[in-house]
Amino acid sequence: MPQAPAAVRGAFGFLGRTAPGPAAALAARAFLRVGRPTPVRRVDQPMHEEARRGHLSHGGVDVATYGWGDPDAPAVLLVHGWQSRASAFGSLVSALTGAGLRAVAYDAPAHGDSGGRTRAALDDVAIVRRLTDVEAEPWAGVVGHSLGSLAAGVAVREGVPTRRLAGIASIASFRFTEDVFVRAIGLPWSLRDRFSRAWAHRLRDNPEVTPDVADRFDLVTHPLPKRVRALWLHDDGDQQIPSAQSELLLGAHPHSGELVTTTGLGHNRILGDTAVLTHVVGHLTSGPETARRLEVTRHESEEAGRRADHGRG
Repeated sequence: MPQAPAAVRGAFGFLGRTAPGPAAALAARAFLRVGRPTPVRRVDQPMHEEARRGHLSHGGVDVATYGWGDPDAPAVLLVHGWQSRASAFGSLVSALTGAGLRAVAYDAPAHGDSGGRTRAALDDVAIVRRLTDVEAEPWAGVVGHSLGSLAAGVAVREGVPTRRLAGIASIASFRFTEDVFVRAIGLPWSLRDRFSRAWAHRLRDNPEVTPDVADRFDLVTHPLPKRVRALWLHDDGDQQIPSAQSELLLGAHPHSGELVTTTGLGHNRILGDTAVLTHVVGHLTSGPETARRLEVTRHESEEAGRRADHGRG
């Protein structure tokens, strides 16, 4: 994230020196709070309107869910980033459905059309599990962007069934997010660990909170199982999350991961790049199990078409 305004940095610096406890608590509150929801981009509006919409309740918050493509096709789950929304995957949804896959997504709490004012990656893991529970088959793949990539990776590592993960502009560990935030707001570095405890305390009633929550959200120390093939995609000029984060992830998955680096796309435009979409779709459809399921789906679709033609004749 960019540095906070000078006035904010000055205030946190002063408060951190004179009242460290309140400073850490205030920083923790700001850390979890999400700003005004991002609107649907004009280019994504048609795909947004075509979605099959649903909702689920998470922690008393109404969460908007979306689905695209043949309801019987193999499904790919999409997890968006901070201050984003499901519709940001519009170009990818089009590519996935064009390849015979089904796309499933949601607006995280405090994002898009969902309720709430705060979001934690803990919420995403719980919501991903809820969406997984209603699927008859394992996911053909899971795709995450930015913070959503970290949450998706942790969910897969903890048992959400899939053999394919694609992380775009990924975060390797939650500690990176904490470090960036502390530096951005000007909180004295000596309060970094106190800040970490403070935000965990604010989430103490969240059933997903565990004593080792920061360690749990670390895909370098605790990588994906080797059966999961991972594709990391990152722009080398990303100003929000440096590509070094994906390089760390590749290093943690030397035998089951691949890194694709782009230039000139930044943090968000990478989601709509044609070459990136081709890499993602190719990765998700390359497994024999998914290819077999896609072939069955195509066969069933062709049979249904022949029956319909016969009936019209």
